[in-house]
Amino acid sequence: MSPVGVSGRGTLASSTPMISGRREKPFLLVVPTLGIVLCFTVFPIGYALVLSLRRFLLTQPWDTSFVGLRNYWEVITSDYFRASIASTFKFAALAVVCVLIYGGLVGLLLDARLWTSRLLQVLILLPWAIPPAIAGIMWKWIFHADYGAVNGFLVGLGLLKDYFPWLSTPSTARTCLVIAHVWKEGSLAAVLVLAGLQTIPRELRDAIFCDGGGPWTYFRHVVIPFLKPTLLVIAIYETMIAILTFDLVYVMTGGGPGNATALVSWYAYIESFRFLNFGHGAALSFTIAAVILVMILVYLRVLKTEEVY
Repeated sequence: MSPVGVSGRGTLASSTPMISGRREKPFLLVVPTLGIVLCFTVFPIGYALVLSLRRFLLTQPWDTSFVGLRNYWEVITSDYFRASIASTFKFAALAVVCVLIYGGLVGLLLDARLWTSRLLQVLILLPWAIPPAIAGIMWKWIFHADYGAVNGFLVGLGLLKDYFPWLSTPSTARTCLVIAHVWKEGSLAAVLVLAGLQTIPRELRDAIFCDGGGPWTYFRHVVIPFLKPTLLVIAIYETMIAILTFDLVYVMTGGGPGNATALVSWYAYIESFRFLNFGHGAALSFTIAAVILVMILVYLRVLKTEEVY
C-alpha cells in the first residue's frame, strides 16, 4: 500500500500546480489586451481629466496649478460657448432629420428590388467610404463662389443671374454644411434601414393586401413599427456624429462666416490649438461628452420603443 500511497500523493502533488496553471492562463492571456486598453483608452481619459482640473497654458508651461472646476465654469459661461451651442443645436437638429429622411427614402428604394438595386447599393456606399476631409474639400469646390458646380448649374438654368457666395452667408453656409453631412452620413442610415426592412416577413404584407389594405396601411402598421428600433439607433448615432462634426467645418467654413458654423467641437479645437489652453480644451471635451450622454438618455426616454419581434 505504501508505494501506491506515495504514488497517489505524488500524482496529486504534481497535478495541483497544473490545475493552478490552468486557472491563471486565461487571466494571463487577457493581460496584453488589458494593457493596450489601459494605454490607449483609460490613460488618455484620465490625463485629460487631470488637465481639465489644472491651469495648463502652453504659453505659461511653468504654471500648472490645481484650479478645480474653474476651467469648466470659464468655458460654460463664455459667450463663444453659448454661440457654439446654438450653432450646434441648429446644425444637429437639421442634420439628424435630413439623414433620417434620406436614409428612409433610399432604404425603401433599395428594398423595392429594382433591376438597379445592386448598382445603387454600391453607389450609396461610396460617400461613406470617402474620408470626411476629402468630402469637405469636394463640397467646398462644389459650392465655391467663383467656379463652383452649383453656381454654374443654376446660372446655366437661368435660376441665378450671378454666382453666389454660398459659404460666405450664415444661413447658406450652414445649409451647405448640412448637405455635405447628409451626403456623407446618409449612406449608413440607408443601409441600416434596408437591413431593418429585410427583417419584415413577407407574409405580413400579403396579409395586409389580402385584407383589403393598401401600401399606406402596410407602411403605417407594419413598416414603421418594425423600423422603430432601427430609427432610434440611427437617431442616437447621428446626433453624436452631428455634435462631434469637425472635419467638414475645418475644411469647408473654418467656423465662419462669423460664428454661424462654429460647432462645440470647433470651439474645443480653437481653445486647445489656437489659444493653446489645454485646460479649457479638456474641460470643454468632458462637457460635450456629458451633453451627449444626456441627449442619449432623453432619446431613450422619449422614443421608447415596443418589442415587435
